[in-house]
Amino acid sequence: MNTHSLRLPTKRFRRGRRTAKVLVAVMITLPALLGMLAIVIDGNGLMGQAEDMQQAADAAASAAAMDLLQGNGSSVATATATKYVTNYNTSSNATVTVQIPPQDGAYAGAAGYVEVVVSERGQTFFAAAAGNLITPQLSSRAVAGYAPTTAGAALVALDPSPAALSLPMTITGVPTLPSLPALIGGIEVLGIGNLQVQGAVLANTTWGGVDQNGDPAGTGPGPPYGISCTPLISITKLLATDIRVAGGVDNQANYGSVTQGKPNPLRANALPVPDPWINMPVPTTSADPVNVSDNYYGGVAVVLLPIQQQTLNPGVYDWIEIVSGQVTFNPGVYIVRSVNPLTNIALAVLGGQVTATGTMFYITDSTGYTADQGSPDNSDGGSQPPASTATTLTPSTVINIGLPGSTFSAISTPGSPFAGMLLFQRRFDRRPIIIVQEQLLLGGTFAGAIYAKWGHVMLVGEGTFNVSVASGTMRIVELLQCTIAPPSLLPPVQEVSLVE
Repeated sequence: MNTHSLRLPTKRFRRGRRTAKVLVAVMITLPALLGMLAIVIDGNGLMGQAEDMQQAADAAASAAAMDLLQGNGSSVATATATKYVTNYNTSSNATVTVQIPPQDGAYAGAAGYVEVVVSERGQTFFAAAAGNLITPQLSSRAVAGYAPTTAGAALVALDPSPAALSLPMTITGVPTLPSLPALIGGIEVLGIGNLQVQGAVLANTTWGGVDQNGDPAGTGPGPPYGISCTPLISITKLLATDIRVAGGVDNQANYGSVTQGKPNPLRANALPVPDPWINMPVPTTSADPVNVSDNYYGGVAVVLLPIQQQTLNPGVYDWIEIVSGQVTFNPGVYIVRSVNPLTNIALAVLGGQVTATGTMFYITDSTGYTADQGSPDNSDGGSQPPASTATTLTPSTVINIGLPGSTFSAISTPGSPFAGMLLFQRRFDRRPIIIVQEQLLLGGTFAGAIYAKWGHVMLVGEGTFNVSVASGTMRIVELLQCTIAPPSLLPPVQEVSLVE
């Protein structure tokens, strides 16, 4: 036997056999490896697409809820939701289903809420190469709506960027009004005691300052400020249920809750709030035939002995001035369209004993205003009037509400568009309104709402003001402790939130 004829396999041969085995193994496992790779790549892509779809659904539901909050209606909200998905989020092939109110979930049937469902075929690479045999259908759902986030409002400043404003150094018949500097806040508290507000304080003024944490807020460092609390002594504060300002404040330490023990309710850099009375008509005989009269009385001055009496009736006046005597305003609307040529004030209630139950005073700078037509005031709307060229404005109205035995109360006729309103100034009229509260023995009462969209309202004195105010700007000059306690509150802040 030739032992040299038997040879072991060479290294090259053995290596070739191993290579062949590896190739066979690779051929066998390749489909599985490609399948895993497809799952990883397509899965990551689908996850990203699902996240994008959820963001689109969230944005669409929130935008549609904002439409509802602004009163635009379900059809507009539905169109907005669809546009947010198909146009703004580049999902032109998506199917968008909008339900108002929602049909499913915790908010099913809830008014003010929107349900948006976005469905779309998943976009894949490997599945597409295989003929879309395993491409899934993706779906995302979101629910958003609006709800109150504050208590009802007591004070609302509507002007986002007020012009400079100061008052005459002296005003006839108002000895308690001190000389005051120019306004340095959309809402300004000036005095020597705490102002306590039973409700929310809201300011659209964007002037700067700081926020609740002392960080910069608004349009600059201030002054002027969105809200300013200018204490004459260190304990002066503005205390309210909620305090919200589009801009900033002077010092966050000057603000707090009217309820002891609760955290500071101040919120700066907040969204502006709508005018609560933007849809209220001006007084005409067609708007309120029960309370509005077109009878014309000219200018009226009442200067009587304390025991003498005089009665005034609803209608159109050039000016009204009450100095002394006993005066009764019969229920209804009093339109005052010009000024006293001696004082340049339209409505002055300075003395006497006044009974004005179920009344509203409408103050306008339209000297030709008639109760039949209501023009040009009825076209003011929500637009801003031309800027005033004067930085010092004489008040349109001065009322001493603390007169002994006097009573002022708002329109109370059911169904009247002016129900609850006591003093309404033409929207375009920027003149100040001054309400003085003197704490006299057997002092009077003054209960109702004050509205002057682009005007300025000043409350001066001490004690309790039973008023709610919506005006361009306002100033409260408190001589001692002062409380704002409206008979009824204005709407609270409504905000949109994503809930599902």
